[in-house]
Amino acid sequence: MEKEHFGARFDENGNCMFRLFAPHVQTVGINFNNDPDHIFMMNQTDYGFHELTLKNLTSDTSYSFLLNASKKIPDPASLWQPEGINTYSTVFDHHKFDWEGDNFSGLPINEMIIYEAHVGTFTKEGTLRALISKLDYLSELGINTLELLPVAQFAGHRGWGNKTVFPYAVHNGYGTPDEFKALVKASHDRGIAVILVVEFCQHNIVKSLSSAFDSFFCDIHTTTHGKAINFDEQYSFGVREFYIQCALSWLRDFHIDGLRINNAETIYDQSPIHFLEELSTRIRSFEKENNRKCVLIINDHHNSTRSIQPNDKGGYGFDALWDEDFHHALHYRITGDINGVFRDYRYPEKMVSAMQYGFAYRGEFSDYRKRIHGCNTQEFSGSKLVIYSQNHEQTICTGEECRTIKKAGFEAAKLSAGAVLLSPYTPLLFMGEEYGETAPFNYFSDYSTAPSLNETLDKHYHELKFSQEKQLDPSDESAFTTSQLDWNKKDSEQGRAMLAFYKKMLLLRKEHPALKEPCHNRCQVQEIKPGVILMLRNPSTSDGRYAVVIFNFNKVAITEKLESYLPTGPWTLKLYSGARAFGGYGVPLDKILSTTTPLELAAQSFAVYFHTPLNI
Repeated sequence: MEKEHFGARFDENGNCMFRLFAPHVQTVGINFNNDPDHIFMMNQTDYGFHELTLKNLTSDTSYSFLLNASKKIPDPASLWQPEGINTYSTVFDHHKFDWEGDNFSGLPINEMIIYEAHVGTFTKEGTLRALISKLDYLSELGINTLELLPVAQFAGHRGWGNKTVFPYAVHNGYGTPDEFKALVKASHDRGIAVILVVEFCQHNIVKSLSSAFDSFFCDIHTTTHGKAINFDEQYSFGVREFYIQCALSWLRDFHIDGLRINNAETIYDQSPIHFLEELSTRIRSFEKENNRKCVLIINDHHNSTRSIQPNDKGGYGFDALWDEDFHHALHYRITGDINGVFRDYRYPEKMVSAMQYGFAYRGEFSDYRKRIHGCNTQEFSGSKLVIYSQNHEQTICTGEECRTIKKAGFEAAKLSAGAVLLSPYTPLLFMGEEYGETAPFNYFSDYSTAPSLNETLDKHYHELKFSQEKQLDPSDESAFTTSQLDWNKKDSEQGRAMLAFYKKMLLLRKEHPALKEPCHNRCQVQEIKPGVILMLRNPSTSDGRYAVVIFNFNKVAITEKLESYLPTGPWTLKLYSGARAFGGYGVPLDKILSTTTPLELAAQSFAVYFHTPLNI
């Protein structure tokens, strides 16, 4: 039951076709420019669709749908809501943007270095146009993929974006559709792919739209957001197609290079072909037809690997899984936090398992969750797991201590970054961590009917056990303004040291074959003494260009002889997080790893050595 589009769309000849899926509505008219005498009746077609094609319409014409000659609503698939969510929609012509020179065809997941950003807080202006001014900075840092938290039209002016109202439209508080395209094109000019986070597990229906969404929610399944989206009951064919076309619109019309599907475990579907499998299959067809690579990442809090298995093995065919298990194990090692779910990660083997296999829990019982968590599988590439030390969810936490650098200090922040960036998995940085940003990422929303902070944290982040009394009221403007990055920190002494440290790590990962190798079977991890973890990375080539990383998670310096754990040297020092150049206070390390003298690592530091011939 494929439809080419929903809403209003111009063809290349300037004709505009309108399509609305509303099987419970008898008649639909289109009202232009709020003129009661300017109404065109749509044709009711098969399966609950209403359609009409008109000529001589101009872009920026306002329109509404008139249901059953009484209820006027904006278009659920609106491409542009310049005046917000409770008013008319605006016709928008995607053909008018000049994409000439945009020959970027995407990146495969195993090459991505992802940077997660929120448009509203990334700059003081909080706009798409302002974000463009930071692209050169990201490119120089070593970032090749920009992941944007939801930019679809949401309720209110300020918010996380996860309460989507118009999933096809760019949020009017961030800028226009063409300004979003300009951001994508400018990113491509610098070799940066753009991934968009989308919310297909929930749909925030405001009162003015409720009558058009009778078929969009199911009666059987419920989630923490309320009724689940209807992917498998009566009229689900139209609902599934609505969201598939939404995904294709972002890829086709905005040249987005990938999508991250949020909270996929709350997408309930008992159909013979799961919605997520159908979505990936359609996007793979789009890839082939357009000679592009469109990466699909999924966020599933159950750590189910079915989503990243190929279709012919019963999977959904996604490229990568958002891996919070790695974060939780790392968070405990860095901070010692045993609140909420983190208490399940207090066992030493959990960090080793996360570094070796990507998951701390691989089919074992989780005491906090009171169930088996994860599954035991090693069949996929390490690049299929996206890992991080910080992200937008993990920085809600307690007051000013949201960021790792505030919770555990400067050296610990560098240590946690090394555990992520030197692993065989796909790394993700959260905006500002590369220069030691300390601003939290509070939960904020200025929409009048937004849920309370307590309700939001209890429903969606109960596992993390946040201290709610230290949180700001989401509707208070300060919850938003204190979440904005302070770019002046980048130019402080500590900021410059941290930034140089990140640039060096990203360069090493990019250039050395062992650090680029995504096969976690070529990564051997062992805890050689309490708090000291050795990670040996092997390249796929047979030239012996090994890399080894020695992590000291202890809060005191350690000494250890390493020759019994390593292939015969020489081993050349390439990076030491405790070095003075990176703001550390460790004793300088020898350039060549000694076979007789123990290595001395400063507290909460790590060192990287390459197995290379000695250069004299």
